[in-house]
Amino acid sequence: MNAPLNMLRMGLGPFASGLRAPESISDPSGMARARQQVHKEHGGAGIVADSRSIMASIASFRRSGKVEGFRDLKYVCLGMGAIDPQGWCVIADAELRVRVLEHVEGQAEVRRRIRCFQALLSSYWAFPLNGKQASDDAKAGWRELRSWLRVELERIVKSKEPKPPWFAALTKHTALLSDQPCDKFGAALLRGDSTELRDAMESLAIPSDSWVLEEAVIAQMRAGCDLTDAPFKATLPNLINIGTGRGGVELGESLRLRCVSLLVSRYAKCRERPEHMALRDAAVSIVGNPWLRRVNWDAWVVDARGKPDGQSREMVNGWLKRRLITDFFELLSVDGTGDSRRVDYWLRFEPSIEDMWFALGSDAQYRRGDQFNDFRNRAKGRLLDLDGTTADNNAFVMRVGRYLLVEFGAKGNAMFVFEWDSLGQPLLDTLHSGRARASVSIHKLKDANNIERLIHRDSAVQIWEQKFDAYLVPRIGQRPADAPRRVNVVRHARPEAFSQDTWNLFARIHGLSVEDNRSRQGALWVLGVEQPSHVAAQLEAWGFRHREPRGWFKE
Repeated sequence: MNAPLNMLRMGLGPFASGLRAPESISDPSGMARARQQVHKEHGGAGIVADSRSIMASIASFRRSGKVEGFRDLKYVCLGMGAIDPQGWCVIADAELRVRVLEHVEGQAEVRRRIRCFQALLSSYWAFPLNGKQASDDAKAGWRELRSWLRVELERIVKSKEPKPPWFAALTKHTALLSDQPCDKFGAALLRGDSTELRDAMESLAIPSDSWVLEEAVIAQMRAGCDLTDAPFKATLPNLINIGTGRGGVELGESLRLRCVSLLVSRYAKCRERPEHMALRDAAVSIVGNPWLRRVNWDAWVVDARGKPDGQSREMVNGWLKRRLITDFFELLSVDGTGDSRRVDYWLRFEPSIEDMWFALGSDAQYRRGDQFNDFRNRAKGRLLDLDGTTADNNAFVMRVGRYLLVEFGAKGNAMFVFEWDSLGQPLLDTLHSGRARASVSIHKLKDANNIERLIHRDSAVQIWEQKFDAYLVPRIGQRPADAPRRVNVVRHARPEAFSQDTWNLFARIHGLSVEDNRSRQGALWVLGVEQPSHVAAQLEAWGFRHREPRGWFKE
């Protein structure tokens, strides 16, 4: 008897009474759903299976190391990447993983090999690649599975066995089995075109929570980072929204870290890098404050060689420090009007400030408003309560080299300088406590063991910024790139104010090249005609004249 013919007769049995006209079908939508289900189970890329059966087969395989029949093999293939509560999965066990793949390769029928390949492909899509529960061994196993799938795909392609419809979709999207599985989607996604990604997801039955969607987001980030500076900056706001999970795709913690790290590292390579507040806030909230959490920052924000990207770290460090310095003198001044001279002065020293703390009086501790809330959020971890003073006073504390410098929000206070190594242990413990509400007494910040008190008071010879520079620069060992912004305030001194001591101080502050011939009946020279306006004004006030090309002289 012809067995295949008999099977065909049996299969046609339901149609013996004849086909009905479409209009006589009471539930055409139900028929459509049934058609989709048949396609899914027999022609689509997805596999329908009971999770309990899968886990039972996995448990049996783990105990015995054996697979009892093709059904169990298919279930084990489907559950290869399933991680149990203890963090174990077949894909992480090198011996069991190899044994499964050898079982699949040993299937005599190509049809069965294709079915197992399909099950392993489902495990490949479903593996929680970016999840915390995935161990390094599991990720390594997943990469080996990817390599195996790529090789097996080529074997199946060469076979003459009929292929299911989903197989054509996989050959169209073979890049999904490569080391850069989603890069090909990046440029299109950057343009707002998700057609190809949707086609891959739907035709291959890739779950919506698959790593594929997550890696497609990374591909979009990389495509944006590959742009030149101007177009990159133009698309940066949208990339920040996507990378922080506000672009319609919910992202896990590690994926947000990767996205923001890519963006901040690329921005640091731009020729012009003005402070980008949205990028700054995303970097601090997701990666962390780079000067408080440097280890975490350096682990995520890396360069093309995988080394910590110091350029981006210092860029964000600078943004944070400059904004906090500005906020302190503009938001937290006693009279509420700000002190632009002190802002300008300390911003020049930002690269030299290694650490900073903000000791707040009770007014600033509890004051509400977006600006104050933003300041406190950005200064988190470096906020202290300031005791023993008026409610409206605040202190700005800086570590610069081997010195601790203390400024106060209330005008009229001196700037106090301490040797770091001379600080008492209680103050050091307070500065490094990390507690949300550690407190410090103003008396500790004005302690008698200070080595200098500098007053913000201009004199006829110099403004206070010059006086501060004259003291700090030699001790810090680094001169700010810019002169004090207020240094161009012309201070006309009367000629009789000239004295040798005054002259020596003035020449040292401004780094003048001097030739003194007065002992030989000659002139006192300042070499170089081109001098800053404030220097030229003071030289004229003291009776100096300029002579091309040598410089300025006083007889």
